Amino acid sequence: MIGSVIAPETPFRFECDMLNPLIESLPAVFRARSGQRLRVLREPTIGSVVPDILVGIWSGDLPRWGSLNSVSRHVLAWLSTQKVASGERQLREELLISEHAAVVAMSALKRVGAIAKKESGEVELRPEFDVSHAVKLIAIEVKLRRWREALDQAIAYREFADEAYVVLDGNQVRLDADMRSAFASNGIGLCLQRGTDVKRRIAAVSGAKPSPSDDRLFALGKLADSAPYCLA
Repeated sequence: MIGSVIAPETPFRFECDMLNPLIESLPAVFRARSGQRLRVLREPTIGSVVPDILVGIWSGDLPRWGSLNSVSRHVLAWLSTQKVASGERQLREELLISEHAAVVAMSALKRVGAIAKKESGEVELRPEFDVSHAVKLIAIEVKLRRWREALDQAIAYREFADEAYVVLDGNQVRLDADMRSAFASNGIGLCLQRGTDVKRRIAAVSGAKPSPSDDRLFALGKLADSAPYCLA
C-alpha cells in the first residue's frame, strides 16, 4: 500500500513539474568532490528504458564516442572488459557479428581513437577510453506517489547505473515502514521533494560496479556529447 497522504501544502499536479526544480537541487543532493564534474541529462533513452534524470559524476574529460552505432559500442564494451583481442577474427567469434559488421565497427572505433592495432595484429583498447569504472552514474525515477511502480523501474536502472533513486512528492506521501523496507532491501535510494526542497531519506546502496555494457557505454557517450544542465 502507498504511504498515508499528507495534507498537501503545494503538491505537484504532474510529475513533469517536478523535474526542473529537482534538477536545480541535484548538485546539493549529490555533491561532487573538488575537481569533479557533475552533469545531468533529462529523460535520456538508454536501451529499453528512459530514466527521468541521469546524473554523471567524474573527474577530467570523457572521450567522445556518441556517434558509434550499436555494434561498435558492443565491441567497445567487450574490449572494456577484456582489454585486448588477438584480432578481428576473435571479435567476430566472441561477439557473433559478421565480417562486414566487424570491419565497419573497427573502422568507427579507429576513427574516434578508441583502439590501436599492434604489429602482431592484436587489437587493444586505448587507456583513455577505458573510463566505465571512473564514472559514477545515478539514474532517477520521478513519481508523484506511485512508489511501487517507481521502485520497479529504478531496479531496472541498476543494469547500467551505479546507483538508482526514486523521487516522490513529499507533500503527497509519507515514508512509512513498508516503503522503507522495500527500498532498503533492494538497495534503491529515496528522496522526497517539496517544491525546490529535496531531501534524501534513504541512501542508495552502491554494489559492484555494473559491467561496461552497451547501455552503460551509451549513457557515458550521451553524457560526454551533451550540453550539461549542471556542471560542477
